[in-house]
Amino acid sequence: MSLNAQKTREFSPNVLRRIKLRTRLFVTFLIISLVPVITIGIFSYHAYTQSMNEKVKQAALQSIELLNNNMSTQLGIYSGYIGSISVSDTVQNGVASVNNGHPLTVDIVSGIGEMIVTIPFQSTHLKNIRVVSNDRTVIYDLGYDDITPQRFNELLDSIEAASPQDSLQYIHTYRANDKIVIGRKIYDMHHTSTPLGYIMLYIDESQLSRYIFTDVSFGEGSNFLLIDAAGNVVSSQNAELLGEDLADDPIFQQITALRQAGENNFLCELNGVDTLTIFKYNTTYNVYLAATIPQAYITNGTRTINMMLIALAAVLVVVSVFLTLLVYRSVMHPIDNMVAACNAKSDEEIGLKINDPSPDELGFLARTIDNMVNEIGLLAQRWSDDQRKMRELELQTLQYQINPHFLFNTLNTLKWIATLNHVTPVSHGIDALSSLLQSTLIKKDELIPFDDELRNLKNYCDIQQLRYAGRFEMEYQIEDAAGYWTVPRFILQPLVENSILHGTADEDDFVTITVRATVSENLLTIHISDTGCGFDPRAIKEKNSERFSGIGLSNVDERMRLHYGNEYGLTIESAPGIGTQCILCIPNEAIR
Repeated sequence: MSLNAQKTREFSPNVLRRIKLRTRLFVTFLIISLVPVITIGIFSYHAYTQSMNEKVKQAALQSIELLNNNMSTQLGIYSGYIGSISVSDTVQNGVASVNNGHPLTVDIVSGIGEMIVTIPFQSTHLKNIRVVSNDRTVIYDLGYDDITPQRFNELLDSIEAASPQDSLQYIHTYRANDKIVIGRKIYDMHHTSTPLGYIMLYIDESQLSRYIFTDVSFGEGSNFLLIDAAGNVVSSQNAELLGEDLADDPIFQQITALRQAGENNFLCELNGVDTLTIFKYNTTYNVYLAATIPQAYITNGTRTINMMLIALAAVLVVVSVFLTLLVYRSVMHPIDNMVAACNAKSDEEIGLKINDPSPDELGFLARTIDNMVNEIGLLAQRWSDDQRKMRELELQTLQYQINPHFLFNTLNTLKWIATLNHVTPVSHGIDALSSLLQSTLIKKDELIPFDDELRNLKNYCDIQQLRYAGRFEMEYQIEDAAGYWTVPRFILQPLVENSILHGTADEDDFVTITVRATVSENLLTIHISDTGCGFDPRAIKEKNSERFSGIGLSNVDERMRLHYGNEYGLTIESAPGIGTQCILCIPNEAIR
């Protein structure tokens, strides 16, 4: 090792030892307390925001799907109507006659009009019907659409291009305003490959859009629109976009590209606003149904909760600082007293063996430790006695273990119910929690009647029902004789808690937990089984060196072994996809 490396190793601890212990402790406690709070706050903020984004996205997708179904249903009615007209003998013969060079007569026009009247169809959206021959001569016209010949030919070209599918197009007429045209080619019924002409159905765009997009909105600035394959806006909640050509628009280009990739949403910038775009492609009419949702609509939904998270984080920071100061004073005050006491004695002592020259309190304490060497012999004897007492105290220590997360989660659940719902379950939850806390913190008996233990378990399950909102149910099969048996306190709760935790890991999971107690001869047998996902016990044993991986399960197993012997530990039976069963056997020494 080089001299420089050695100096570096010696320098690092010396730098810290030059800092007073009180400064080191305060900074360390502050970091340990603040970092988790800030980390959890940031994680919660992002997790909630992401969750809300996904919920809004799913809601928009469902709305798009519903609107697509409504549109397909309505347009299907129109398509069926023009289909009935196009295959009628009157239309077939009239169009064929014109195609063969015969003049258009009043009889042909009136015959088509009389035939159309006979087909059952009612719609206030219908504005015009046109029947056109192959040479694009208008044979029948129900109304007057006031469009230019150029636009008329463009409509026919689109019908030709979309064949054999129906064409869906937007037109603006000066007299009747905005319309949507559904058109198809007419084929000879006897020679299906022979085209005879075209039929077009004119629908009031405002009426149809109101039918399709009614009562659907995702906040100010959102929009639903219908776009044909060429990029033309056929219908829209925003009337200013009607008829717009979006073929060269980056958003429409991205829509077509993502459709090929099998995706249906993306984030983009629209008019300087971050926007979520979601779309659905309708294969029947070769159109896109799209929704544009401002990102602000999503973030506004999370703003209140996020502000509450920030406020909670701020409160936790203040509490953390307060606890840091409290712990700091509880640690430093005894040390200061010890330093002061040692300092008073050091002037009278000589021949210190450690000779630590460090200027901090630990250096001073190190020089004092040498004076304790003579007392080690006496401590050795006391150590043997302490080992015996520690085993006796372990049982008491284990029984008072409690999961702080359970308390915090329970209180948080009750708080939200009180704040948001204003319902009576709050009173029930508080009563259950009070009973459970009373049994936990006030009653100190190691062994209690099984009836009391079962009552504690039911209080616990009542509280968890508030948190998990009916995602599990409890069944109790208890023999009468079991109630007079005495059992260790809180041996049932950790087992049921494990079933709830793993049985409801996914939001859609539901688990049934059965508690069964039977008495046979001089043995009480308790079975706690669930209908959860289960697991492979062999894989758990291979993965974990401990007997059980869960803290609660290990606690129950250890307490049973300490009190009754190794043969009365916890037994777990499980299989993937079947469920898990925990078994406890309590001998007759627990009988009152």
